[in-house]
Amino acid sequence: MFQDMLDAIDNHRPPMESFYDGYIVNAIVDASYKSAQTKRWEPIELAVWRGSQENARKIGPSEYDAEHWLIKEEKMPDGKTKLILKAKSSGEISQKFID
Repeated sequence: MFQDMLDAIDNHRPPMESFYDGYIVNAIVDASYKSAQTKRWEPIELAVWRGSQENARKIGPSEYDAEHWLIKEEKMPDGKTKLILKAKSSGEISQKFID
């Protein structure tokens, strides 16, 4: 990253990462720290957004069933789907595999 920045200065071109890129990363880190303190999903707050809203979706757990939140769904190398679930009552994390 620093080498690219120095090369960009020498070659009179913009660097690969812009100030705006750093702004976005900083906003993500701020939300992460806030989430660690509150123990909840926290939104990423951006005063300036240059992206589109077309593919925006709700981030965070969704309801899996009456007893669980779906935290993550992941496709495994063997073709199975792994679900990471959180019990609504106890907060216990569990895994479930689906063929």
